[in-house]
Amino acid sequence: MVLIPDIFESFMSRTPEQNIHYSEAGEESLQWTIKTCGYNEKEADRMRRGDFAYFAAVTVPDSDKEGMRIVADWLNWVFVFDDQLDDGPLGVLEDEARQYIDCTLAMLEKSTVDRATVQPIQWVLRDIWNRVQMVNIDQFGNDAIANKHRILGARWTTKGAKQRWLEHMKEYLRALRSSIGFIPSASLEDTIDGYFGYRFHSIGVLVLFTWVEYACGLDLPDKAFEDKALKKLERIGVEIQMLANDCVSYHREKDQDCPHNIIHLFRHHGLSEQESYDRVQAMLRERYRKWYLALADLPIWGEAVDKQVHRYVKGIQDVASANAHWSFRTERYFGKDRNEIRRTRILVTGQIDWLAPIMLPNTYAISQENAEVDKSAKIVETCCGSLVGVPEVWLDSGEPIH
Repeated sequence: MVLIPDIFESFMSRTPEQNIHYSEAGEESLQWTIKTCGYNEKEADRMRRGDFAYFAAVTVPDSDKEGMRIVADWLNWVFVFDDQLDDGPLGVLEDEARQYIDCTLAMLEKSTVDRATVQPIQWVLRDIWNRVQMVNIDQFGNDAIANKHRILGARWTTKGAKQRWLEHMKEYLRALRSSIGFIPSASLEDTIDGYFGYRFHSIGVLVLFTWVEYACGLDLPDKAFEDKALKKLERIGVEIQMLANDCVSYHREKDQDCPHNIIHLFRHHGLSEQESYDRVQAMLRERYRKWYLALADLPIWGEAVDKQVHRYVKGIQDVASANAHWSFRTERYFGKDRNEIRRTRILVTGQIDWLAPIMLPNTYAISQENAEVDKSAKIVETCCGSLVGVPEVWLDSGEPIH
């Protein structure tokens, strides 16, 4: 029996806001994902019990329905995609795991993709990326037109947000690739440094920060993202979630001897399970302290920019809050025991219920030859309001797409 850390301290103690479109957008996302991926009844039930839409609803509490929907779509994708590397055969088949990641990365980098050449789980991501590419605010040409689109409620985002989304997605996939074969170092310090080095990107939280930009219609200048204080806040926000996630997921991973968890790494270096959890509690509290120090160093740019920056900073907190509260709402980590564990923080080792992941067939059996896409491909299909092939001229044009 162990006592896990309290992951609801400091700013994490506030009651989370929830998007009013949670039920409707969440159900639409779930049904689309089930249909697109061809999940059977058992798999569909697991997806529903995972309740990834709740994660989205707290991540972007003030977005419109379309914004919340696309975040839910991505979360429905990312957990299943990632589980193949942690829980399935790809956890030990290193070459196949690299191919699985490389094919997904290559698909994102193509201007057009024929749906018939990729697996359903890959198509979900490509469809999401197509939708992101089809909205743009700073390509409208001037503030008056941009404001008109805001007033009319049109879906828009900045070109910078779109570029950040793609870059963070690539960083996520590359970090997953670099984590393959990770083994602890001789010293605890070197082990933790190595783990933090790749996990900062492989947890995928930076992508969620760009979803805040997209879904909530933020208009931040690129210069804000170069600020040292904001970068510190982003890093702290990611690390809080790294630590919290490792605490709630360790019990379902330890039998696999999975090295991608800080509790596992502390235990590898001789700490007991309780000592490991206690060490993480101290690390979390140190990051809360650093959060407020970094917040005090944020520059003042003026009302217009400051309003956007501070909404983004709140978004970093919202993502962390969403992760923590969802962890005790979903059945993914604690199953039917989730409410009791949330109340007591007590884990009885070996007796915890949890939701088994979805394992996809042939996740790495993708022919490189068949995956090659004709660069001149035209638009061949419409799916969930997005296009299979998006002509490159659309991506940077000033014309709104209807």
